[in-house]
Order: sequence, then structure tokens, then C-alpha cells
Amino acid sequence: MLRAFFSIIYFLIFLFLIDLVFRNTLSVYTDILAVVCWIIALIISVGLANFTVKKIKENYKK
Repeated sequence: MLRAFFSIIYFLIFLFLIDLVFRNTLSVYTDILAVVCWIIALIISVGLANFTVKKIKENYKK
């Protein structure tokens, strides 16, 4: 449950940043690149969520 929460939070942060970069573009290629960036952001956000939960559990055990 905690991993899903952090994944969503990280993904929303990445979506905000991607939107800033691709906000005023009117090309098909940049739209495709934005979708590719969304997929990469999803993968990275899941990885960051796993890392964050792992670090939280390590610090909680101490």
C-alpha cells in the first residue's frame, strides 16, 4: 500500500515536470516523445517508491 502511494506521488511530480517541458508544443513528434517520457516516468516512479519504502523500513528497524 505504501509503495502504491509513493509511486502515485512520484508519478504526479514527474507528470508536472513533463508538462512544463512539453506545454506549448504543436508537433506530433513531441507528443510521441511526451508519451514516451510518461512511460519512463512510470518506471522510474515505481523504482523510487520501492527504494523509499526500503529505506523507511531500514530506518524503522533501528
